Amino acid sequence: MKQIFIFSDNRKDSIVYFEREPAILVSMSRSDLLYLKEQDFATYPAIYVLIGGNKRYVGQVAGQKIEQRLTQHFQNKANDWVESVLFFGRADGKMSKADTDYLERRLIKDFKEKSSYELTNSTKGNKSYIDKLQKAKSDQLYNIAFEILNDIANIDLFGTEKEESNTYNEYHPFKLTFENKVITAKSARKLYTKFAEAIIENPSYEAIIKKMVVEGCPTYSLIFGSEIGNYNGYPNAVRLSNGICLYNNLSRKALREKINTIAQQVGVEYEILKWG
Repeated sequence: MKQIFIFSDNRKDSIVYFEREPAILVSMSRSDLLYLKEQDFATYPAIYVLIGGNKRYVGQVAGQKIEQRLTQHFQNKANDWVESVLFFGRADGKMSKADTDYLERRLIKDFKEKSSYELTNSTKGNKSYIDKLQKAKSDQLYNIAFEILNDIANIDLFGTEKEESNTYNEYHPFKLTFENKVITAKSARKLYTKFAEAIIENPSYEAIIKKMVVEGCPTYSLIFGSEIGNYNGYPNAVRLSNGICLYNNLSRKALREKINTIAQQVGVEYEILKWG
């Protein structure tokens, strides 16, 4: 499967472009609007999500440039909460109004069913006729866009990895054991975090972990840092202790890999008993 990753010059903007045919996905900050206008894909039909704090808004663009639609949103004082934008479409730029109507409705529905974010949409989206073949192609595009989100961009769009601390639930589908300890969690991200916490709490591994901590924000490769950074307005790390933060902006697959990385670095044996 074709995979292309194009990252803009971070000294100029923070627009990130992903392509896995037939889909493209773009992530950008609000301040990147001027630079978006320079890109070819700024003229494509697209489904977009406005992101800020605990709020989300789902929209679509057909027959209008995405940068024009975003300009309209940003000029509206009611949208001052928006910090960043994510949008996806076809790599060839060919989507009909029936496609964008269908995908907008599907994404709104998924937000309402899967996410606890405040969705500011006042309607379920537009509805127009779409035949079976066209719907199948739109579903394929949607699924590939979420493959990019989950496996490549490491963006948890619905916030499903966030646990509600005030909700009791006995179901823990993630479990591992090491050194006669058993760790369980409701999410892969929480299991990863609890495993790292258990490691740094052990004095035997203190010196090793301190050597792994970089000054400043941790990254995908250097997962321990001294500060919490952010990605498009979201924290991309969690503080484990004073001076030690753990990078956690990771897909489920990557979380499992990083658990293994930590175990190898400190020299502990572990076994994953449940993984979802």
